[in-house]
Amino acid sequence: MSKKIFIANWKMQLSPAEALKTAKDFVRTFKDFKGIAVVCPDFLSLAGVAKIFKNTPLLLGAQDVAAFERGAYTGEISALDLASYDTKYVLIGHSERRSYLQENDKLLAAKIRMALAQKIKPVLCVGENAAEKKQGREAAVIKAQLKGALNYLPNHGVRSLLIAYEPIWAIGTGLHCDPEKALRVKRTIEELCKRAGLKKTPILYGGSVTANNAADFLIPNGFDGLLVGSASLKADSFKNIVRL
Repeated sequence: MSKKIFIANWKMQLSPAEALKTAKDFVRTFKDFKGIAVVCPDFLSLAGVAKIFKNTPLLLGAQDVAAFERGAYTGEISALDLASYDTKYVLIGHSERRSYLQENDKLLAAKIRMALAQKIKPVLCVGENAAEKKQGREAAVIKAQLKGALNYLPNHGVRSLLIAYEPIWAIGTGLHCDPEKALRVKRTIEELCKRAGLKKTPILYGGSVTANNAADFLIPNGFDGLLVGSASLKADSFKNIVRL
């Protein structure tokens, strides 16, 4: 990929007031940025952050999207509404949603379809948990997750899809996957994508990413970008990752 893709996932860590302040810090810090930097705030903050990011190099992302266009779906957020705020990316199937909310492959595929219909780039998250890692089942788990979601999607129209490899055991733990092992998983994902007809799918790494380890995942022929959690909550911290 010509440009690395960096996605900041603020999760539910900031209040709306804190999110708006942080968004302004990001704009000041990234005013001359020429790469691809995406920020995913919480939904209450999304409209305010969208205004702050307008006419800046920063792109708006969302942490989730509904599997339906419109209807009686209490608490859901339509891709139509995300698009109205110029949302460019959306996380699909983050490990926390898979684990805590039991989101399944059919649901995730429906969310991907909704995002693509509004020209929002979906970032499908895949990864193994601690027990699966201990059993050496990383490749099998990721293959099942990718196949499960892609089987519900048409062969055409998914060229905007991104994949984020985020080992569940590394999310929010301070632990990160050994870079060499992570790159082997990346090659597995690349092969699975090619078999599915997705030949140039960007693959990101996420899982306790910091300025100290980010470069290890961005070596030549390495990952196409990073999905960053805690280290993205401050503009300077995220800058140290993005500008390595």
